[in-house]
Amino acid sequence: MSEVSDIAVYQKLSAVADELDQLASQGASLIGDAALNTAARTVRGMASAVYEHIMADREPGSDN
Repeated sequence: MSEVSDIAVYQKLSAVADELDQLASQGASLIGDAALNTAARTVRGMASAVYEHIMADREPGSDN
């Protein structure tokens, strides 16, 4: 199995969150909308954590 870069992980998570947001906007029920919105926020939070890790690695003097 090949390695996946942090940038690729960030991009994929962001795309999944966008897709979940789009599905939520088309949802037919409040329960479905709530579930999709919650999932989108969770995935977007994971993408944000990966992004912060990427940026921390690029800071001068970083040991990572």
